[in-house]
Amino acid sequence: MEITPENQKGAISMLYMFILPVLLGFGALAIDVASWYAVRAELSKSVDAAAFAGAASIASDQATTLAEDFGRENFPSGLLGTKVSATFNATLGDHTIRVTGSVPAPTYLARILGINQIALSNAGAAKKNKVEIMLVLDRSGSMSGTPITNLKTAAKSFVSFFKDTEAEDKMGLISFATGVTINLALGTNYVAPMTTAITNMSANGGTNAEDAVAAAGGASGLPDQSGIPVDKRIQQFLIFFSDGNPTAFRGTFKYNGTDYDAVALGTGTNCDAVYTSMGYPGYPDTVRYYNTSTLSPTPTGDGNRTSGTPLTACTNNGRYLNAYWHVFSDSKYGIANPTQCRRTTAQLSFLPAYICSTAEQMVIDHAQELKNKYVKIYTIGLGSTIDKTLLSKLASGPTYQYYTPTSDQLQAIFKTIAKDIKLRLVE
Repeated sequence: MEITPENQKGAISMLYMFILPVLLGFGALAIDVASWYAVRAELSKSVDAAAFAGAASIASDQATTLAEDFGRENFPSGLLGTKVSATFNATLGDHTIRVTGSVPAPTYLARILGINQIALSNAGAAKKNKVEIMLVLDRSGSMSGTPITNLKTAAKSFVSFFKDTEAEDKMGLISFATGVTINLALGTNYVAPMTTAITNMSANGGTNAEDAVAAAGGASGLPDQSGIPVDKRIQQFLIFFSDGNPTAFRGTFKYNGTDYDAVALGTGTNCDAVYTSMGYPGYPDTVRYYNTSTLSPTPTGDGNRTSGTPLTACTNNGRYLNAYWHVFSDSKYGIANPTQCRRTTAQLSFLPAYICSTAEQMVIDHAQELKNKYVKIYTIGLGSTIDKTLLSKLASGPTYQYYTPTSDQLQAIFKTIAKDIKLRLVE
């Protein structure tokens, strides 16, 4: 038969009739595959979210139930056209929770190929790391009344948030005013004793923040993990709360030729200071600190007399050996000429600024020492006059800083930090 354009048209039409269903099938399959990828992506997100939620409460006997419930909440029935609810199954092992999720995904155009649905599944796992937390709380005189009451409520709520893991995680408490009290050394099973310690806190005195932060990295606080491999370190956090600016610092000071473990205290906003005696909770030695209620810092710097038989070292200027601010002579932030016996009123005028600036720089230095040892520091500032610049230097970054003008927001802030820490513990 002779091939002509007319009979070729018939052949092509017949071929097209055979190929068309195949083309439609592949097109339908491509559309449905895209839909399945979208369903699987949502299932993957739900599985991961479920694993993280379960790991955050892995010590609880409800961890697997919580994970499965969380998965279902994140992948509700009917999502992306699914006709059957997704199923989630969680299992525990070695501080790790594993979650598998599955759901039948519907088909649309692919049904012309006889495919009515396709089973999709995904799996995820999350691990709960151990944690060590030190609470460092300001109980200075400015916290009296409603602020200390609200702080206690917020701090106790924070502690209770970790009750499900207190058998393996560790927490400690330090409170500070002029002196520093180690209310509870870092350890496990802390909820009950720390709650009692917080309840018993009272507000009085100055703001010795540097000594408190130093104690947080001391023998009763967070251990140094500098020499431990990264994958073996326990995550460590310090929660620093204050409503004021540093007005005191601790050191080894010399007075009348004798060294004292003491605190230099600036009173009020001017940081004026002279000697008086005080007890120092948590330390065995008698401690001295400065305030203006007993002695004037001029003209000699310590309030002692400026006439009479001089000691040998001061014969040339006729003043006693102790007639100077020897309290600063052994400090790393010390004053030049520490053996000079007499200072003029003009020379002494720098002391208020010296005490405050030294107290501030010391707390910054101690915070940096902890951060160099991989401790993450959260700061919470209360009040409209809080030094945000200082707290930003103490904190581990912008997301670790919180401020509130009123104490009624403290509980919400402490709760936010507690949740944030639990999320950071999961990987």
